[in-house]
Amino acid sequence: MIDSKNWNIDYLGEEWEFKHIILNKDFDGVPVATLVRKRESINNERAILYIHGYSDYFYQTSLADSMENNGFRFYALDLRRYGRSKLPGQVWYDSRDISDYYEEIDKSIAEIKKDLPNAPVTIMAHSTGGLIASLYAAEKGDSLRASGLILNSPFFDFNVGGVAESIGIPVFSAIGSVMPRMVVNRSVSPVNCMSLHSDYYGEWQFDTIMKPIQSPMVTAAWIRVIHNGQKRLQKGIEIGVPVLIMCSSSSSTGSEFSEIHKKSDTVLDVAEIIKFSASVSGPVKVVIIEDGLHDLVLSGKNSRDKAYREIFSFLL
Repeated sequence: MIDSKNWNIDYLGEEWEFKHIILNKDFDGVPVATLVRKRESINNERAILYIHGYSDYFYQTSLADSMENNGFRFYALDLRRYGRSKLPGQVWYDSRDISDYYEEIDKSIAEIKKDLPNAPVTIMAHSTGGLIASLYAAEKGDSLRASGLILNSPFFDFNVGGVAESIGIPVFSAIGSVMPRMVVNRSVSPVNCMSLHSDYYGEWQFDTIMKPIQSPMVTAAWIRVIHNGQKRLQKGIEIGVPVLIMCSSSSSTGSEFSEIHKKSDTVLDVAEIIKFSASVSGPVKVVIIEDGLHDLVLSGKNSRDKAYREIFSFLL
């Protein structure tokens, strides 16, 4: 039995708690999303809603601490079939349309408003979350219940290039409509997580079931969802609130770890992020973080300090 009424102690420790959000039935039954927050906070005037990326979940307690220490009540959302929200029998990250995720964003903001009725909410989103949040904000228009967006390396385009991008992605996207669970390939090299996890070359700890070092095989349905979302964004969207878009100064590739992977985006092509940021109309600021990782707030100290300076300059 899923408890959707109460906040419960989270696996991150006694100072953290989570609450499941029951969602409407979709293609695979009744999914849940999960909201996470600190059990105690003195902040009640401003709030952050954080949305993770692909093959990911919320574990960035240092990010939450930075927000809380600067006067923001911090909440994080684990999307349906991700992280804390994955139910037995479900396929990790399975989806049919990017707009499906709008429901849990709506319900998360409603939950925040129960706690903080008058607090403006800024959505902070990473990678795939950045694509979702951008399209969500554009679709909501004047009814958007958020005062701004912070996009950390948003997934505005596939990082494949050549024939794989011009032919392969559209073909697999089309297959996804009739054979949604057809397995295609792995989407992310393990060097991304290796650059983060302290058991390898990084500074951070996370659950390697909810965020595996080697990301799972992706399905045709997942490619279709992302591809269709990216096409919508690349045609041009308008967001009526301030938007901060951040990315690293460089990208790198490879399946064997090297030092360059500790100071570059190993997942996305930063040139494509910058290019398609121009597709977002409105009060948009684009910032490049020198030597940043894909998740900029988990970069080396100098780079993450720069990222935080930009974030708080935008927020405060």
